[in-house]
Amino acid sequence: MSSSSIWRRELFEGSLASSASRAWSWYRAEFFALFSPGTLAWLLDRGERRLLLRAGRGLLPLQLLSADGQELAEPVSAEELSRISIDEALERRGATRAATKIVVEIPREAFFVRRFDAPLAAQSDLPRLLAAEVERKTPFLLADIVHGHIIEPHPQSPGKLAVEQWILRRDLLPRLLDGSGLSVEDIDIVQPALEGAALVPALALGRAAEAPHRERAAALILAVLAIAFLLVGVGVTLWRQDNEATALDVEIAEVSRRAADARKLAEQAAAESRLLATLRGERAKYPAFADLWEEVSRLLPDGAFVSDMRLVEAREGERSIEIVGLADSAASLPALFDRSTLFTDAKLTAPITPDPIEKRETFSLQARVRRNP
Repeated sequence: MSSSSIWRRELFEGSLASSASRAWSWYRAEFFALFSPGTLAWLLDRGERRLLLRAGRGLLPLQLLSADGQELAEPVSAEELSRISIDEALERRGATRAATKIVVEIPREAFFVRRFDAPLAAQSDLPRLLAAEVERKTPFLLADIVHGHIIEPHPQSPGKLAVEQWILRRDLLPRLLDGSGLSVEDIDIVQPALEGAALVPALALGRAAEAPHRERAAALILAVLAIAFLLVGVGVTLWRQDNEATALDVEIAEVSRRAADARKLAEQAAAESRLLATLRGERAKYPAFADLWEEVSRLLPDGAFVSDMRLVEAREGERSIEIVGLADSAASLPALFDRSTLFTDAKLTAPITPDPIEKRETFSLQARVRRNP
């Protein structure tokens, strides 16, 4: 191996990797410190649930637990699983099979344990190497077992890792599950019963099986490419939006000017419409002047004629007519106007005086105009 490759390996897998890991751990701890424990537990809850069976301890029911080990609902008994499916039992307790891992806890004596040291540089490839060395370092075939491991820093050598590989024979599982209502196909994770242990190995089956290293690498590459394309797309979108915003500013200014002119016309039309409506409303309250003139002509006897007639508004909302003229008998005119359907409260507003020239009586009459029904 050349010195340049060694230098690059030390740089990227040593210094940069450890610095990035420490920076992320510090940032994560500081961010989580901003929230209360209850709020933090709610934020970190992804909806994952565990249905735990403690095998080898009699017919114990299955416990539905949250990700932090809190019991969420009543246990699931073997009698219930004999009547309904595991999916229905979880649905009754507000959980789904897709978001629930079925975990079986098996006594420590059922496992075969290997302990050895490994170099720190091999940590990323360790899961693949452990699977490859099962048949070479143990008396088991890979198809006949379930295995998992625990990795901890070596207490004496900083450049090494302390590794424990836990192995369980598959043919032991049916006997351990006998009477529980579960089958081997239902199990997602198998783990040993280690009371008070800081780390417990998880032996994955079915949906909980770990993806191969190549698939993880391919998924990581696709994720990076997706992020790169996303950034490029965002940049192009922002550039196009900036150009379109400039053109839109000009159009908006022109449209705003037209809108202001249209608003003025609309306000003027609205004012005129309100005035016209008011006039029409006032006109509809009382008879037209032509109707009043016709009614006065009908009421006056043949020996009377009008020299002056005015329509006045004595008070707000009240109209009257004032008539000045000559008549053979002026005293009888108010009674004639009171019998009309258009006038009321007729009265003489000035003394009756004889006219020596016309040989008639001069009168001045006022009558209030009735409102239209």
